[in-house]
Amino acid sequence: MVFDPQQRKENRSARISVALFRMSQAIKKVTQADSDAIGLSPVQIQALLFCSHTRCDVATVGNFAQTIGTTHVTAVKIVNGLVRKGLIVKRQKSEDRRVTLLDLTSEGRQQVSKLDDWGNSLEEALHSIPEEIMVDFEQGLGSIISALQKQGHLVVAEPCLGCIHFRPNTGDADTPHYCALMKKYLAHEASLKECPEHTPSAEA
Repeated sequence: MVFDPQQRKENRSARISVALFRMSQAIKKVTQADSDAIGLSPVQIQALLFCSHTRCDVATVGNFAQTIGTTHVTAVKIVNGLVRKGLIVKRQKSEDRRVTLLDLTSEGRQQVSKLDDWGNSLEEALHSIPEEIMVDFEQGLGSIISALQKQGHLVVAEPCLGCIHFRPNTGDADTPHYCALMKKYLAHEASLKECPEHTPSAEA
């Protein structure tokens, strides 16, 4: 039999794809159980976490839809459900009233503060795996995430530091940093929030 490295690589990719799909099914089951205990659906919890961790000027319905990989219509339905629960408030962006920004209400912030244990069941399932395997696994997952991001299948939100659009320490004491993409100065606290528009620089 002739050894074909390319075929072996393709077979490995197929096996990994199947494994990732099975993992996604298991993760869905685990997060659903954790969510049921809180009284919210997994996507509703994702919406609350999105509002909590995303910089306020980019916490839009559109960016939320891209973050969870759904349509704008579906994202609106998720958000509206949380608005009715009094957990999220919607407002129009002052620079462009066609854009809807999302923010947590005081009740929403209280709910987020109770989410520390959400997802712990998944983390506990990984504790039994040896550290040396987890190191390689983490690196492999990083490569997969990067590949999916480059192909447009995944949005990875990160804080401003390391983004090609970020200009640190170019403003005043209140808003020391500048975002060249949004064309606005940012408070330091805002720069620590996640941004779906984050584009890593070559040095990052």
